[in-house]
Amino acid sequence: MTGDDLHLEGYRECQICAVEEKTLARRCRRCTGQLGLRDLLFLDMEKRWRRKMAPFLSALVPGLGHWFSGRRYIGTYFLAMAPLSVGLVLASYQLWNWGLSIMTLSFVVIWILAIYDSRKGPFYFSPPCQQACPGKVPCSYYVHLAAEGRDLESLEMVETVCPFPGTIGRICHHPCEAACNRGKDGEPVSICVLKRYVDDSVERPYNFYLRELEKHPAKVGHRIAVVGAGPGGLTAALYLRLYGFDVSLFEARDSAGGTPLLYGPGYRLVRDVYRREVDRILELGMDLRFGERLGEDFTLDDLVQDGYSGICLTVGAMRPVRLPHTGEESQGFLDGREFIEKVVAGEEVALSGEVLVIGGGNVAMDVARSALRCGASKVRIGCLEKKPVAEDRRFTYVGNQWTEIERPQTGEVMPAHRWEIDEAVEDGVEILDATATVSFDTEGEKVVRARCQRVERINVDKDGRLIPVLEEGSDFVVNADWVITAVGSTPDYSFMDGRPEMTPLHQDLPLAAFTGQSRLPVPVVAGGDFVRGPASVIDAIAAGRESANFLYRQVVGSAPISIRYRRRLIYQPWANYADSPEKRTRRNETVISGDRRTAGFEEIHRGLGVGDARAEADRCMRC
Repeated sequence: MTGDDLHLEGYRECQICAVEEKTLARRCRRCTGQLGLRDLLFLDMEKRWRRKMAPFLSALVPGLGHWFSGRRYIGTYFLAMAPLSVGLVLASYQLWNWGLSIMTLSFVVIWILAIYDSRKGPFYFSPPCQQACPGKVPCSYYVHLAAEGRDLESLEMVETVCPFPGTIGRICHHPCEAACNRGKDGEPVSICVLKRYVDDSVERPYNFYLRELEKHPAKVGHRIAVVGAGPGGLTAALYLRLYGFDVSLFEARDSAGGTPLLYGPGYRLVRDVYRREVDRILELGMDLRFGERLGEDFTLDDLVQDGYSGICLTVGAMRPVRLPHTGEESQGFLDGREFIEKVVAGEEVALSGEVLVIGGGNVAMDVARSALRCGASKVRIGCLEKKPVAEDRRFTYVGNQWTEIERPQTGEVMPAHRWEIDEAVEDGVEILDATATVSFDTEGEKVVRARCQRVERINVDKDGRLIPVLEEGSDFVVNADWVITAVGSTPDYSFMDGRPEMTPLHQDLPLAAFTGQSRLPVPVVAGGDFVRGPASVIDAIAAGRESANFLYRQVVGSAPISIRYRRRLIYQPWANYADSPEKRTRRNETVISGDRRTAGFEEIHRGLGVGDARAEADRCMRC
């Protein structure tokens, strides 16, 4: 048969396996067809909900929860063992004796084991990198596809759970790499940079999410209000649209984007990359309400009266923390967030002389590095905490794998990521760790120096606030023509007259539902920085996706999909992995250096080339 005579068509619109005639597809008779993005999201939602409900069903009838969550063989075992135990107890019932007691105890143990075991749900192996990622990005899988040159498939696999691959590939704190098994006997795989690589290397003329939305244009008949158009709010709005909701997106500013757009310096994040990803979400047909601030232009009660079936709050932590002993801008005192915002917006910010930045977090690092690029002759960072020191990594063998022993966070070490500190020092920033600014000297109503003391130790009160204990007789002076404070920010609860009562919905993510006095007649879920204070962008993205899942479950109910649906994309197994000195060595991305590095806000990290990206992806152990 020639190629022209052979007609292959997808079975039930399947795009992976093809057969000559559908009637000959005996091996596909249990196949339900290829699942689109919406169905994949529904499938994951349904499986997790069934896993959550399984213990309650097994508490009623042992084994019923296993059947409900898809573990039918185990459920059949418990369904058989429980009646058998009861029958033995009843058949031998008489006055108390040891045999009757043991059989009764066995029945109770079987019941408890059925409840406990049903919590596990079906076993789906998850690599350690994916487990460590707050957004549960399938790191190992998209890295495999990149190694094989299938960049488009790799990118779309990332985009199923993370709508900002180019942004995350530049600014993520990559906890996945800390958990990478390759890093236990060498250097971890550059998982984060590979995410950026597949995004940079793929050019496509279509909107991935719009294409998926057009596949399933059905609507659920409900309206959801998303307040806050940062990464978390945009992610929530995206998945709510994919689920069929009509979404109204409220934003106090005149454009969407949130923290990365406002406070992402150009040397770290290219604004056009993030804007492109934001615009792709806004193309999904939402009701955009820019320039409307919660608490001033509308309230939560107004949203309920307007007929919204649910509300998602992702307004961030935008209120800066100010130090009481600092002065005004005319005296040389600046707020770090306002300074960064002006710099990122392209406003002319000229600094001369010596600059002292107060704070030890990632924002303080960005403020200091930006101050250098704005003309400061010398930039110092003064913080209460000590600089982190390199420590030997320790592991323990738990759950059939080696797991790193995490050291407790005591608040005595700078909260900024170590690589952020190293890059600031490489730019020329001086770190004054374990330093407290006590007062400032002014001349002609302009700050000229800061009086400081060394910090002996840091105590933490019951509210989590840091209380430095100063070392007597350790006074010293630091010259400063400008003082920029970057000591953090907090959520703004003024629209509700104080922090609302919220019930956490997730152990690891900043996600909570309104309860108590703040309960409204519609479900209200809060996510991102608004719940726990400033966190990472990937945390906000994950919380936004989970917010959409929560609202769907609360407003609509069960997802319209059966758990017998499955993804038939089976990844090539690899039982063994190549190991050599080259495989243990990491391919580093291109970085500009020298005077060019601090001459302006040109992007410093340039990613990986094609050859290095393929070689780096091939280092993955395919856990």
